[in-house]
Amino acid sequence: MDSRTDKSGDPAKTTRRSLLKAVGAGVSVTALGTTASTGQQSDYWTVVALPDTQVYAKDQTPYAKEQTEWIAENADTENIVFVSHEGDVVDHGDIDSEWQHMNKAMSKLDGVVPYATVTGNHDYAVLWDRDSSVAKYKEYFGPSRYDGRDWFGGAGPTNGDEGRDNLNTYQLFSAGGYDFLHLGLEWEPPGAVDDQSTSLGWGQSVLDQYPDRATILTTHSYLRDEPQRRTRELQEASKIGNTGQTVWEELVSPNDQLFMVLCGHWHEGTGESGGEAHQVSTNDAGSPVYELLANYQFRDHGGHGLLRRIEFRPGDGSDGSDAPDRIQVRTYSPSTGEEKTDSDSQFGFDLDFDDRFGSTAAETPEPTATPETPEGPTAMFQQGTDGYSGTTDTVIRAADPETSYGTDETLSIDGSSPEGSDSSTQALLRFDGIIGTDAGKIPPGSDVEQATVALETSDGGDGAAIHRLRTDWSADATWASLDGGVQTDGSEALSDAVAQTGAVETGETSIDVTASVQAWVSGARNDGWVFRPLGNDGWDIQSADSATPPVLTVSYTPSETLAGDADGDGDVDADDVTRLQRSVAGEDVDIDRDAADVDGDGDVDIGDAVAAENLAEGDR
Repeated sequence: MDSRTDKSGDPAKTTRRSLLKAVGAGVSVTALGTTASTGQQSDYWTVVALPDTQVYAKDQTPYAKEQTEWIAENADTENIVFVSHEGDVVDHGDIDSEWQHMNKAMSKLDGVVPYATVTGNHDYAVLWDRDSSVAKYKEYFGPSRYDGRDWFGGAGPTNGDEGRDNLNTYQLFSAGGYDFLHLGLEWEPPGAVDDQSTSLGWGQSVLDQYPDRATILTTHSYLRDEPQRRTRELQEASKIGNTGQTVWEELVSPNDQLFMVLCGHWHEGTGESGGEAHQVSTNDAGSPVYELLANYQFRDHGGHGLLRRIEFRPGDGSDGSDAPDRIQVRTYSPSTGEEKTDSDSQFGFDLDFDDRFGSTAAETPEPTATPETPEGPTAMFQQGTDGYSGTTDTVIRAADPETSYGTDETLSIDGSSPEGSDSSTQALLRFDGIIGTDAGKIPPGSDVEQATVALETSDGGDGAAIHRLRTDWSADATWASLDGGVQTDGSEALSDAVAQTGAVETGETSIDVTASVQAWVSGARNDGWVFRPLGNDGWDIQSADSATPPVLTVSYTPSETLAGDADGDGDVDADDVTRLQRSVAGEDVDIDRDAADVDGDGDVDIGDAVAAENLAEGDR
């Protein structure tokens, strides 16, 4: 009989944390200010928070560069998996030299570790005024900075306002066998969670897109140090944002996956306690949320480069605690080598990682089930079957940006290709010529009951998030020709994924693409999908040039009115487009208004003409 027990008194068992502890056994953890020469990883993983760097930018001091150099040098030995800048990157948002100073510092992290920044009140051209320009922030730290980074999820919302669009971002990373989401929201994020055109609503849509990922939120102003509580009043001039308390009530507390909030900005306290606060709050589901404030700008020399090390330590729960694991927070300056040990700077929380972060990564995944096909007309499209030849697919690789893979028999989706690199590989897939009035096609305006893509998986892996594309491409496309890979920014591809496979096994993998096909049947342009990796274990599927090409199967109910058939002759062609364009221009032409109203909004306008043109081209 094995008499070993864990801290709860239960017989010892093999868990993710015990495996991690076993792997880490014998590995000496280096001192905070040193870099180990062995290259061995610690048995914990670390998220680093960078508090306001505005003083370093203003005074052009080396502290920010020394922070990021330390992170880069210790990324392996200290297992640093993510870095979050808490806002106020600079002191004067309209001064180029400050942005250039911080750009050099933050560039030390490129290709080393995933990271994010958020806007602070000093990052606008006019202090406290979000209506002033953020052009320099977006130039240096906007979404384009992260082109080609497989961990970068996207930015939003996008409403056509260049000054306000895409100030919020999200990132994906994994550590300890768990999958995490980081959500970065602008200073005092505006809007409501039910309005995706606003920052708060966009944030909620990202959480909805990744409901199984444990999430860290960073926003500049959220928790105060004195009095220690969430903010209750807005500071921004236009007063259109949300306080920390509102962000808690509307976004954080209702979403159980959000377990930590990081922020900066506040420094009302005096002495060594100024600019620091932490509290544990209980969300709507009864789970703890760890809220952490750090901001050292008003200490000598802006805190001499103090940063926050948030260590996730499996099996290190305190004696007497029912929770077996621990999050340990340390405050350290790479510039001086000093570690702050007061209770505001060094503290921790006991919790059960498997319980809070989910343990699905340790389980054997079930193959994706093939949905049942509804009754009614069905159209099937597969390269080389029944005369169909409209499938286009390819792979684009960051590691080989100029190379085309349009004739390869395998499509690979990978977050680390070649292995151990920070280079991503994406796959593109499109079925052309699927909509029309010819036999075997889907009639325009039909109600799509179900659409699935069946893929033959030749090598299982972490799978992909599939997004509907909104940019033109061909089989000769490359990483470079698509300007650094496809970004899910709402412009190149929709930010919301059509589907996420999770881990996949060899054999047939089916993906529900009903929403995409419905959009195309209703007149949207068909540019196909991009498959973006969900991890570093590559997923290989057979291409249209293989012996087992992808299959698109669509069940539908035809509409009584043929959408786009403005002249009523039973098909949708260039004549219908011309007639629609003339009608929109105000000419007196005879049209079937029900058929001409392709988008079904009750009006016949330029949008219907564009939709009809897409349909007239057979969706391509």
